[in-house]
Amino acid sequence: MAASEPTTTSAPGTSMLPAARVRRIVKEDKDIFACGSDSLFLISKATEYFVESLVREAYEFSRLDKRKTVQYKDTAKAVQSIEQYDFLGDIIPMTVAPKNPAAGKTQSNR
Repeated sequence: MAASEPTTTSAPGTSMLPAARVRRIVKEDKDIFACGSDSLFLISKATEYFVESLVREAYEFSRLDKRKTVQYKDTAKAVQSIEQYDFLGDIIPMTVAPKNPAAGKTQSNR
């Protein structure tokens, strides 16, 4: 990481994600009976690391296009090209350019 790139870190023992929100998401899984606060904290930290990793990879694709802003297509390229993110292929697909409806019109349609 370059020295000019800002990093966001939380204090030891804290998470950037709200514990109540993480608990609500975990409770949506009917297979989980109970989840202690230590487990919720670890889930939060793992999620932070995962998101940071995905964003770093997407940022590299934006840099290859000589941009500083990460766009959807950068994230989709990261998911498409890095095996670690294969499970996100259906959730973050590559974008398809819309068809031009005017191109399909012919002289006989008038």
